[in-house]
Amino acid sequence: MKFLTKLAEYFAKGLQIIGVFAPTIERVLPGPAAAVVQVVSKDLTEMAQVILDAEQVGVALALKGPDKLKAAVPGIADIVLQSALLANHKIQNPALFNQGCTAIASGLADVINSLHTDGIEVTNKQA
Repeated sequence: MKFLTKLAEYFAKGLQIIGVFAPTIERVLPGPAAAVVQVVSKDLTEMAQVILDAEQVGVALALKGPDKLKAAVPGIADIVLQSALLANHKIQNPALFNQGCTAIASGLADVINSLHTDGIEVTNKQA
C-alpha cells in the first residue's frame, strides 16, 4: 500500500497522525547555511502537508490521482511564491510556473509514496 493511501486511510478512520513530517533537520552547518537548511526544511514540510491535505480531500471525495494532483497544485504554488527562491522576481510565464508547480507536487507525492508505512505513528483522536 502506498504511503499516502495509508495516511489517508488513518485520517478516514479519525486517527491523528503524529510527527510524520515534523522538521527534523538540526543545525549541522555553521552560520547562515544552517538557516537556509531550516528554511528549505520548512518549505518541504509545508509542501508535504499540502500533499497530505489533497490526499485527504481525495479520499473524502473519491478523487483519482490526477484530480488530487490538481487539488494540491495551488497550495504548492502559494508556498513557492512565498519562498526565498522567488524573492524580488516576477512570474513571466504563468503557464510554465504552473507546470513547474505541478511537477513539484507530483514529484513530492512520489517521494512521500516511496516511504515505508512503518514510519507512520497514529493515535486515536477520541482518546
